[in-house]
Amino acid sequence: MQTQSRSRYSSVLFQLLAVILLVATWQALVQFRIYRFGYIPSVPDVVLAARSYLLSVEFFDDTVASTARVVAAWGLAAIIAIPLGLMIGWKKVFGNLVFPTLELLRPIPPIAWIPAGILFIPNIEGSVVFICFVGAFFPILLNTMNGVRRIDQTYFRAASCLGARPVEVFRDVVVRGAMPSVVIGLAIGMGIAWMALVAAEMIAGQHGLGYMMWQAYSLAQYPLIIVGMIVIGIIGAAMSACIRLLGRNLVPWQKD
Repeated sequence: MQTQSRSRYSSVLFQLLAVILLVATWQALVQFRIYRFGYIPSVPDVVLAARSYLLSVEFFDDTVASTARVVAAWGLAAIIAIPLGLMIGWKKVFGNLVFPTLELLRPIPPIAWIPAGILFIPNIEGSVVFICFVGAFFPILLNTMNGVRRIDQTYFRAASCLGARPVEVFRDVVVRGAMPSVVIGLAIGMGIAWMALVAAEMIAGQHGLGYMMWQAYSLAQYPLIIVGMIVIGIIGAAMSACIRLLGRNLVPWQKD
């Protein structure tokens, strides 16, 4: 137990040290005007902007709006992509029928879907959620599908020899075997959903962190842009930590 505690303490210490080193490097590059870093806001400027923005009502409204959009899009993507990926990876005929179309759509970046989202979904909230959904959907789908395909065929043969029904094979072999890859896909999908959100809010949003950053750019409030980036990074990291915690509960046999 003491060894594990020391290991965790060392890990947290190194992570904190890495963040401090990043901030110090940022300030040094700006302070000495290395290359074009002289145009980037300094750490004290960002701290002043953060103090004003983080204590405002706008910060709460923007954060809640953006987080709700991402969670809704990510959850919807997971509900659709996970069963679809499981079936594509498990049933070859179903995969041959469905996957080629999805593979044609996959390379299209979420930003390219913005005009289509605005055109087909007149509601602004719906169009922003749709764009984030597109960003989260394909990473979850592909990781789920590949997770099924990496399952050792011995498990399928063993289940068949033991008289397992297709439903039991799906539940005990396909779902359980693909779960580690599903968790990875959920984490990646969450990150891409946030990236798509910022672009969508800049163009189609009326409020949110992305919209705030675009307004700050238009008004030349560059420290506020950095504040928005940091806030998104912190929220995204917290959500990723929650997904990893969920993964440890769903895949207990992979615990170190």
